[in-house]
Amino acid sequence: MDRYLFIINPTAGSGRTRAYVKFIQDYMSKTDKEHKIAVTTKPKEATEMVINSPQYNICVAVGGDGTANEVAKGILQRGYGILGIIPSGTGNDMAQALKLNLDRDKAMERLLMGDTVRIDLGKVRGDYFFNIASVGFDAWVVKETDRIKKLIKGKASYILGVLAGLLTYSSREIEMEIDGIPIRRKATLVAVGNGQSYGGGMKMLPMASIYDDMLDVCVVKDISNLKILFLFPSIFKGEHIKYTKHVEFFKGRNIKVALKQGELLNIDGELFEVEDEVIEFYLSSQKLEVIV
Repeated sequence: MDRYLFIINPTAGSGRTRAYVKFIQDYMSKTDKEHKIAVTTKPKEATEMVINSPQYNICVAVGGDGTANEVAKGILQRGYGILGIIPSGTGNDMAQALKLNLDRDKAMERLLMGDTVRIDLGKVRGDYFFNIASVGFDAWVVKETDRIKKLIKGKASYILGVLAGLLTYSSREIEMEIDGIPIRRKATLVAVGNGQSYGGGMKMLPMASIYDDMLDVCVVKDISNLKILFLFPSIFKGEHIKYTKHVEFFKGRNIKVALKQGELLNIDGELFEVEDEVIEFYLSSQKLEVIV
C-alpha cells in the first residue's frame, strides 16, 4: 500500500505555498490514502524528513526546485522511494522538465494516479544535480541574485543579478575534457545539464533530455559584457543555439573542467567555492523514480 509523505516549504513561491497545507489536508481527507504532512522550517530539512520517515514510500515535494532537490536527495540517500512534486515555486524548472501540470488540483490528481518514469541523474563532487550545474558567469549571477532577493522577490531579482554579475565577473581560461576529448577555451561560463532550464525558465540547454543517458554541455565563449546583454534574452527561449560564434554545445557522460583560479560552482542553485582543482561532472549509474 502506498503511503504519502508531503513535505511543504512554506516560503516557496514568495510565501504562497503556506496555503497548500490546508489544501492538501482537505484533498487527502477525501481519499483513503495513508499520508503525513510535514512543514520545513530551515534549508536542507526536507532531506532529513525523508530519511527519518522510512515508512512512507512516496515522498512529495511541495514547493520549488530547491524543495524537490532536497526531497530527491533524501530518497537517494535512504536507497528507496518515489518522488512526487506539487510545483509551487517561482521557477519550477524540474517540474517543467517532467512536464508536470502547474495547476495544484490537476497536479494532485496525477500524483494519486501514480504513473512513474525513471530519470537520469548528474553528479559533481559527490553531490547529485537534477537540472544544471555550472561554473562561470551564471554561478556569479546566482550569488548576486541571492543577495538581491533579500530586497526584491521574483524574476526581477534574477535580471538584476545578471546586471550585477556583468559588473563583477570576467572570462576565464578553462581546460575541459569531454569523454576523454580535450577542449581548451577562454570562456564566460560552462553549464552541464541533465535538464533544459534553470533560473526560472532560462533554457540554457534546450536539447537536453532527462531520459537519454547523456549530459549536455553549453560553453559560452569569451564575449564582451555588451554581447552578454544581447545574448541573455534569447536564452529564455533557447534561441541562443543559433549564435554559434559565441556558444558551443556538446554531449557526454563524463566532463572534467580544470580551474586555474578561485571560482563558484553552482549545483542546482546552491553555490560552492572551488579553487585550483579539476571539477568532474558525470552521469550517475543511479536513476530516480518520479511520478509524472
